[in-house]
Amino acid sequence: MTDPRVTLAHQLVAEWERQQEVYIAHREVRFELMLDVIDRLAPRTDGALRVVDLACGPGSATERVLRRFPEAEVVSIDLDPLLLELGRLHQSEAERQPTWLHGDLRDPAWIGQLPHPTYDAVVSTTALHWLTGAELSALYELVRGLMAPGGVFLNGDYLPATRPHGTIARAVRDIGVDRERTAVAAGALDWKTWWERVRAEESLAAEVAAHDEVFKDRREHESPSRAFHLAALREAGFREVDLVWHDLAEGLVCAVL
Repeated sequence: MTDPRVTLAHQLVAEWERQQEVYIAHREVRFELMLDVIDRLAPRTDGALRVVDLACGPGSATERVLRRFPEAEVVSIDLDPLLLELGRLHQSEAERQPTWLHGDLRDPAWIGQLPHPTYDAVVSTTALHWLTGAELSALYELVRGLMAPGGVFLNGDYLPATRPHGTIARAVRDIGVDRERTAVAAGALDWKTWWERVRAEESLAAEVAAHDEVFKDRREHESPSRAFHLAALREAGFREVDLVWHDLAEGLVCAVL
């Protein structure tokens, strides 16, 4: 008999995927491009592809990497104990399991948890905009040190060009709002409603409490612009850096060591 928490995780992760598409209409296109780039550029230094998924959440990128590259070794790390547990439960029946790690990307100690010294690809999706500019620059320095020669880093995230102002910025913002309304009208949960759904599940009470404790002091800040991401990666020592996909304020940055 399937564990009821596994069944619940399947439901919540499916709802998470639709919730993310409320804000990133072409999210699957971004994932496909990320995987295509890994396929072409990742060096596979030791014969098997090694990948780290930074701030993995419930494992959206992790699941897709393992589906595309079944023999890959994937390490998935996140600060949120609730999202990690949902990811672990959701993928617990899969043939190939990632290594799930709890860690804070703002603290360099997370590096010490990794099972290997270098990786062929490091990825992140819809997460690093939570970091300040200084935290992001420090993280990119650490990521560079993790990369095998020729390794590829891919960050699909909220990458605003500038602070919202002017005719173009208003149009982009309005198009985004229209897309969100259309997705919600079609049955997707928005961010707030998804979290309300999670909090209503008694079987996740311990994970919700742990989540609340971890994020009790979180403060809002201005997300680094895409120009900042590109400059920070170059300063960290990556040989080539470019924006390879963009839609409204969402993008995919690629960097090669």
